[in-house]
Amino acid sequence: MTAFSDDHLLDSLGEAVRSAAAVPESFLATGRSAFTWRTVDAELATLTEPEKAAVRGASRVFTFVAGELTIEVEATEEALVGQVAPPAPGRIELTPHRGAPSAAEVDALGWFTLRPLPTGLFRLYFAPSNGSPVVTEWLSL
Repeated sequence: MTAFSDDHLLDSLGEAVRSAAAVPESFLATGRSAFTWRTVDAELATLTEPEKAAVRGASRVFTFVAGELTIEVEATEEALVGQVAPPAPGRIELTPHRGAPSAAEVDALGWFTLRPLPTGLFRLYFAPSNGSPVVTEWLSL
């Protein structure tokens, strides 16, 4: 008969719990794929000058257009500051290619600030209080 110490038993039990709690990568990939479908009905806002951004002082300015709606975003050292025109209150979400999304309220004048400044690829999803949602194409600073 083999004698087990308390430490060995606790280690074995801990390993069993950790392996049972692990989510298979195929489940995670399926979840990520399904999540992207939530914006399928949003109108695509395209970058007006895809080859370059306008430079204003030490920051870069990007302009996206979708029908009558314009989303102008300025990348400062600390944040993305932007405005929706014509002004429309709502919520804007920054979705990075990797990492957690961040969101901000868009005020009645169309202004918003998103922090922290994204690194790598990202896109914006604007859900106005009244009207159809708009999603920008992917962009990298």
